[in-house]
Amino acid sequence: MLRAHLDARKRCYNHPHRETALTCERCKTAFCEECLIEHDGARICATCLRELEEAKAAELTLKEKVLQSLRSLGTGLIVAVVAIGVLGGLFFALRGFFDRPISPEEMARFRYAVAGSFETEEGINVSSTVLGAKVVSWTSAAEGYPAKQLINEYFGPNVPPWRSADATFPQEIVVEFQDTSAVQKVNLVNSASEPPETYVKDFEVLLSTEAPDRGFVPVGRFQMEQNSELQRFEFKPTLGHWVMLRILSSYESQQYTSLDEFDSYVVPANATRGQQTPTSSPIR
Repeated sequence: MLRAHLDARKRCYNHPHRETALTCERCKTAFCEECLIEHDGARICATCLRELEEAKAAELTLKEKVLQSLRSLGTGLIVAVVAIGVLGGLFFALRGFFDRPISPEEMARFRYAVAGSFETEEGINVSSTVLGAKVVSWTSAAEGYPAKQLINEYFGPNVPPWRSADATFPQEIVVEFQDTSAVQKVNLVNSASEPPETYVKDFEVLLSTEAPDRGFVPVGRFQMEQNSELQRFEFKPTLGHWVMLRILSSYESQQYTSLDEFDSYVVPANATRGQQTPTSSPIR
């Protein structure tokens, strides 16, 4: 039978030919006297009665609810015990790792991993240990202040800088790159934890493609300011597999000279150079 909902004409939903003033008290649809059913003190249609009976049948008894809660609690406890066991095992397995301080090289590797590239706003630091560079020779180094600290890409507290063993000059440090590179900038940082009179003052940068002990070509002589800010020094792009930092003087320390960081950069044509501090030019 074709059914139509004709509320506007007040006709029964099931019998459109019958006029009615009655409606289902649940769904408010118009029905005739024959189509309404008494249920819990209300007159409702057969569809609503069926829905209510189905909902009641689906309700859990008190016993069923208690059993279901206990099953859920038991499952939750099992999951919690397993999770605690797994996490506890991981904690004890990794306890030594978490107790160990993160090295500057690990910090640098993490920064590069997050950035997804070795190229920074400064360029590419080819003297970084992360890129395979290493310090291969040095004139002197005080105990506990090795020259390798100069290329760990970290300057700040908790990690000692490089110190010379005495106040003689020149002090020469040679760094080997993993690959021959066209270097055109070095960045140096004096250590904020060292006396300002020990800071590097005059220095030279030399590059070699022959060997770590010969073939060095000077690319510039520079002077650092007496502060612990990052300082940049640029020169004509020059090929090198080894770079030498030749320190010529400090700020009149009679004990030693010190330096926190020495980085050598290849600057790609599209790189945005850092602008935190002025760039110095070679002293001619």
